[in-house]
Amino acid sequence: MTTLADMGGRAEFYGTVAHDPDAPAFHADWERRAFGCAVFVSGILNPTGPDLDSGRWAIEQIAREDYLAPYYWRWLRGMELQLEQAKWLQPGEVQARIDGSPAPGGGRRARKIQTTMASAAIGLVTRPTMPRFMAAQVMPRIIGGNRRTIRRPRFKVGDAVRVRAERAAGHTRQPGYTSGKPGTIVGNSGAVRFSDARAMGRRSRPQYVYTVAFDGRDLWGEAAEPDTEVRIELFESYLEAR
Repeated sequence: MTTLADMGGRAEFYGTVAHDPDAPAFHADWERRAFGCAVFVSGILNPTGPDLDSGRWAIEQIAREDYLAPYYWRWLRGMELQLEQAKWLQPGEVQARIDGSPAPGGGRRARKIQTTMASAAIGLVTRPTMPRFMAAQVMPRIIGGNRRTIRRPRFKVGDAVRVRAERAAGHTRQPGYTSGKPGTIVGNSGAVRFSDARAMGRRSRPQYVYTVAFDGRDLWGEAAEPDTEVRIELFESYLEAR
């Protein structure tokens, strides 16, 4: 089923992409802090280990008006939802704090010492900024997805494939506009942790990720721009031979 987060290939979301090479990575301090905190929260709350997929899944569950708000507002609301689902926060607790009202009733799963330690760790990695070596060397090893597997890949470069017609419920990295479409394998990036499972807190075997080339006409019909080719990285379980 198509979701709001699945914007790829949808005409209602087409538009000119404005690019300013001099634009800062963050336009306000709260964006920088929201980014750092959200990455940290995704790293500690998923029962299957540090990842970013659970954060993506949380963002997909927020209200439409929040999802279509400025980019890092999505991150902030997704992080708040993750903390509520894990019972580190009660629903409405953040807004109550902003309004100066008493916090909602209800118990927390996390003990006070856990909250204190997590708060200290968040402060450590977000003020003033994460050291370069942490961002470039340490974090990719902690939250990166590459994994070894003894399984052999089902497909090789040059194989004709088709994306499965149905998309999984919940979080999936399968773009809706490619569902049921034919393509050709043009690359294999190796085995990685399966995002669909990890986003939902489930363990699964690593899967190979293939680069699949699609002819524009197969995706959009004769209305496609001539000689258009789109290349997308897709998990092995999304594909079938044709």
